[in-house]
Amino acid sequence: MSKKIIALILALVLVFSFAACSKTKKPTEKIVVPEKKVAILVAPETQYPEDYRAAAAIAAEYPDKVIVKEYPDSRILKPGDPEIMKISAELANNSEIGAIIYARATQFTANAINVAKGINPSLVTVCVEPEESVEKISELADLVLCADWEAYAKAIVAQAKAQGAEYFVMYSFTRHINENPLVATQQIVFKSACEEQGISFAYENSLDPTFSGGKNQAALFIKESVARLNLNERIKGENVVLFSTDSSVQSTIVDITNKKGFIYVSPSFPTAYNGLGEHFEIAMPEDTSDINAYVENAKAAVAADKEGKGRFAIYSYPLATTLVKSAVHCTFDILNGTTTAENMAEKVTMRVTDASINDTLTVKVYDEKLTNVFAAYSDGYVTIK
Repeated sequence: MSKKIIALILALVLVFSFAACSKTKKPTEKIVVPEKKVAILVAPETQYPEDYRAAAAIAAEYPDKVIVKEYPDSRILKPGDPEIMKISAELANNSEIGAIIYARATQFTANAINVAKGINPSLVTVCVEPEESVEKISELADLVLCADWEAYAKAIVAQAKAQGAEYFVMYSFTRHINENPLVATQQIVFKSACEEQGISFAYENSLDPTFSGGKNQAALFIKESVARLNLNERIKGENVVLFSTDSSVQSTIVDITNKKGFIYVSPSFPTAYNGLGEHFEIAMPEDTSDINAYVENAKAAVAADKEGKGRFAIYSYPLATTLVKSAVHCTFDILNGTTTAENMAEKVTMRVTDASINDTLTVKVYDEKLTNVFAAYSDGYVTIK
């Protein structure tokens, strides 16, 4: 009996030791900081909380080599040159800066890169999740990292089906669909996946929040659209999923979902930290990689709303955190000359995989013609109500 107890204790020690090792996973290739500094341009925490906190965390890890600059909410344009261009110019004029990472490369990033490289042609630029044309961005940037939109569109529809969806409504607008092939691909995949799952698909061309009327008009359009779709019987009952590529209307969609008993699967980008967190009071963990803690907090927050009728899912993998962290490490390698056009696929795949919190993440070249664009994704949608 004593031998069995000892064996059991040893087995438990090995299990916990393995768990500890997995949390402090060491990179397969040593990370070497470059001589030049790396600047991360990021949107405000209120716009993209995961990206913002991930950038802050990696800057804290490399305080002498990584700095963070915040530009205003990109969904609210102001007169004059966009702030992202002004900040890029300032950084390009700083001889200590060797690279700029656009964490969530929003509108006018292409212009910003042109301005920066006009000042400093040797400046390395890396873009994460471009909102503009991925083809245009790939020509300007040294490296582009994004979500695998095809994989996550299929995952969203599969989760919708699991929660009983009969109707799937996708909202986007001309700028996203026409200027960003990633969104255009997503629309195609949504439609085909819905057909396979026996879900009725509808597309609504909504209002761009950067145009006249801003976020308020964009949100009003969603509300009026749902009423119109009901009236025209394009959607019926409660088994309805609303999805929008516009990050500014996520709280509106969650609110409609909660009142009508609809289904909410995902915000515009696969992240736990947008969407539900804009409607419910969900406590944020100190580390955005601690996704399980946030999921549990989300479950508690949704359950506390006794009057809410919505059905909700949440993405339980920190993809934005992984992309931002790996973008920094990839940039280090490019500045050090250890990553080149010839070995980029191998090196980038290694760095993104190393930054992952588990082994379910997949990384691939986005398109054989765009060899510096890489798409990553990990399944992770779970039902929380």
